[in-house]
Amino acid sequence: MNNENNIDLNLVVNSLNQKLLVANYIAAQWEAKATQLDNENKQLKGQLEQLKQQNDEKGDK
Repeated sequence: MNNENNIDLNLVVNSLNQKLLVANYIAAQWEAKATQLDNENKQLKGQLEQLKQQNDEKGDK
């Protein structure tokens, strides 16, 4: 009986390890997407500042 329990626990541990690997992979994907969106946001903010500056220069003329 003890041997069967060990086998069952090993199956549970293996299953949990697989789920953890998948969760870590998904987390890495989300982190990469967040980094990409952060970079895009910085780029867009820079473009917005350029447009504001150009608009201010046109208003000064």
